[in-house]
Amino acid sequence: MHYLLFYEVADDYVSRRAEFRDAHLKKAWEASERGELVLGGALADPVDGAVLLFKGDSPEVAASFARTDPYVTGGAVKRWQVRQWTTVVGSGAALPVQPQAADRAAKSAKTAAGSEPCSESPPRAAILRMWKGSAPEGRAAEYVQHASTRVFPALRAIEGYRGAYLLGRAVGANVEFTVLTLWESMRAIRKFAGSEPEKAVVEPEAREILGEFDEFVVHFNIVGTSPPG
Repeated sequence: MHYLLFYEVADDYVSRRAEFRDAHLKKAWEASERGELVLGGALADPVDGAVLLFKGDSPEVAASFARTDPYVTGGAVKRWQVRQWTTVVGSGAALPVQPQAADRAAKSAKTAAGSEPCSESPPRAAILRMWKGSAPEGRAAEYVQHASTRVFPALRAIEGYRGAYLLGRAVGANVEFTVLTLWESMRAIRKFAGSEPEKAVVEPEAREILGEFDEFVVHFNIVGTSPPG
């Protein structure tokens, strides 16, 4: 994943940075050679901060750099913070999303934030079906595209299907997915899953992408809802 390290510099940063510049640059280039620091530099007009882009398995890759950076320990930088940056476009994107899946992926992201479902509204559903799997970071977008362009359109053709949520979160070097599908009844679920509805339905394409996945699902009865507003 990518992480942005933001520096808020001291009022006398411009006049003081020369004192620490060589040591800071040495540390930065060493981090770059290790593949941790992708880009770094000061903001301009005005010079009131700096931004450094890191790549790693956790925010610690950026935080550990900041804690021992001569600019920080020397007082030229007065505050810093690390933010995860979900990069989706470009050759170096951590979770690349191609155009044909962009609209559906955006809906999934809104759903994860509690905004809107991928299909019809949950109040019409009676049962929620939950399944989890994980993919290596570099292949996560493939699963988003597979679910958005293959799985969800197929589900919409099943009578009694009432919508879906595709949730994702970074866990180390992987992206963990939770798939929530909404159904009118167990009868409707059996139309999709067959005579053993507790068994997960994982297509060969998904099995090839995912590193790990649940072989069984969990069903919940929806006993209450709260409409927005």
